[in-house]
Amino acid sequence: MSILYNVFLYFARFLTAEALEATFRLPSGERHQQLLDHINTLPDDRRIPAIEDFIFSINREGVQKRFDNIKGVYMFLEYSTISSKIDSVDVKTDSFRVAVTIARPRALDQDHATEMLWQDEMLDIISTIRRQMRDDLDVENSVWWLRFPATLTPFVAPSLGNSLGWTMEFDIQGTDIV
Repeated sequence: MSILYNVFLYFARFLTAEALEATFRLPSGERHQQLLDHINTLPDDRRIPAIEDFIFSINREGVQKRFDNIKGVYMFLEYSTISSKIDSVDVKTDSFRVAVTIARPRALDQDHATEMLWQDEMLDIISTIRRQMRDDLDVENSVWWLRFPATLTPFVAPSLGNSLGWTMEFDIQGTDIV
């Protein structure tokens, strides 16, 4: 399985079946069904019911279109650079840069106290995810799901449903994962 497939599966563990429904709204073949079947076998020990939607994409245009239907808390997962290095004994280590955002759309007329309370709620959720990821090591695939440092930054996105939340940027690191 590819690193993208594994990252998708890993973060699907934090979501309820309902939150994943929109991600699978347009079936497209056998691999699509295999992914869905695989997700349905994942343990329920990390589900966060407050998260109502999941966006796994780097396609800004497609992401913006999804926001017409998002009303509650969502997880938005983006990825970027993969860097590799080889050590003195010829072991290749790959680092995959990932950003996970927990946010929710907000009305334009909210007061500052409401914004602060929502930001606090989003920070609690992303902190829960970070705590659970902190010691995760996939021994079978030689993957550390969260390599510190990890940076938490406020997320304000007027173009994405006027969303407010937090983004955690970090590296997923593993031995020859790409």
